Amino acid sequence: MKNILKICIAQILTLVILLIIIAVAGQIYTFSNPGYENLDVIPDRQIGWRLVPNSLFTYTGTHWYEREFKTQIKTNSLGFRDKERTIEKQKDLTRLVVIGDSFVVAREVPFDKTPSQLLERYLNEGNPGNSSKNPTYEVLNFGITGFSIPQNLLTNRIYVKDFAPKYVFLFIFEDTFWRALSISHAITNTMIQNKQLRIRPIFNMRENQLQELLQILNFKKFYQFLSQLKKNKLSSGKFEPISAKEYVEFIEQQRATITKDKITKISKKLKTMEVGLFGPYDFDKFVSLQNQVINSKFDGQRTRQREQKLFILDLWSNLLSSFQILRRAFQPELKMKDEMEKLLSIYDPINPEDLFAGSENFPNFEKTVFINLKAIEVMKGDIKSYGGNLIIVDSTSNRIQKGRLPANLLSTMLEYYCSVNKIGYIPLYKDLNLANLNGKKTRWSFDGHFNEYGTKIFAESMYRWLQAFSPVTH
Repeated sequence: MKNILKICIAQILTLVILLIIIAVAGQIYTFSNPGYENLDVIPDRQIGWRLVPNSLFTYTGTHWYEREFKTQIKTNSLGFRDKERTIEKQKDLTRLVVIGDSFVVAREVPFDKTPSQLLERYLNEGNPGNSSKNPTYEVLNFGITGFSIPQNLLTNRIYVKDFAPKYVFLFIFEDTFWRALSISHAITNTMIQNKQLRIRPIFNMRENQLQELLQILNFKKFYQFLSQLKKNKLSSGKFEPISAKEYVEFIEQQRATITKDKITKISKKLKTMEVGLFGPYDFDKFVSLQNQVINSKFDGQRTRQREQKLFILDLWSNLLSSFQILRRAFQPELKMKDEMEKLLSIYDPINPEDLFAGSENFPNFEKTVFINLKAIEVMKGDIKSYGGNLIIVDSTSNRIQKGRLPANLLSTMLEYYCSVNKIGYIPLYKDLNLANLNGKKTRWSFDGHFNEYGTKIFAESMYRWLQAFSPVTH
């Protein structure tokens, strides 16, 4: 009995010593590799915000220590993560632009590994006719963190137009759509915790116009499914999610309701409809609050080290999260339950009598899509006016955060819309999904943005499209 007690005490002591070693080693690492908090954007009355011009700062993500990457972010005089470019260009130079949100800025990778820089290199190195040392292609990066499609439209009008690119690649993923009607943005959280100012300019259309479009295409059965799911949950206190196979079949049924004919009719109606630009309403508050925070909390600077915390508690939190992920890998029914809960929380109509009313925090899905398609139509016209071409780079069915079914519907509608309106279309999500299926990681595990392999796939997809469809690369 005494021997067993001694063995137990010895094992406990060993475990305690091991935990102390891990805690101390981890704390030393976090102290030597701190995280950085940056007020890296400035208010912009026309587009909402953009990166601070002519700035240089260290980016480690949003965690309190350097967990996955550490990059140096340098911006040009316009406030974009790119080289200093001149509006005038040499005679034989072809200009291209990549525009979008943080996936285009690509703060998580070195500058030479960003999608725009990789594409520029691929084009210049793959051009056998260029015998001089001067580049034949320039690929400009006009990405801004957290941007919507309407904001990208405005960026094109205000900042891109003068450079007159031949091609403009617009990166889109799931959140890009919802931002079109979300006037606030968490970018102000760095100033006051959970304080979201109304700093985003948004597009909107008259309700009667949106109702006309709903007569052509709607996902009524999807909302009926959610309403029934909610009733079952309320009556029994829980619900049994459908199987993965049934869900895939339901997704395909809903995708089948999207036809080229319907998208053609929607496109024709959109051309006759007006869209309104609203906001940003809290611009002056944004300016004042940021200046106040810079002077008080940042000692007159725009960057500071994040406060140190206990590494062992952070490690414990990560272990619990990893356990939950592992558990779902072995219990597919939990993944389906999470998916159904997500669909209910986002898309369940707030008014059971009006299936297209939207939820408490999200507007109606179809109406949001129509407004974004209108923004794409206007942006295409703007780009065409200076001799350019718009190409959509679609990642919606890869980085899925708001449900597999809506993401699949978005990609299907985008592809049809681009086909009908003669807009270039790149299904980037297919390349990313294939890489993930083959066990290759395309995103950082904690941060969620593209890692170097993901940005490489992004750049290669644009390069292949140009090789297949662009006369300037042949």
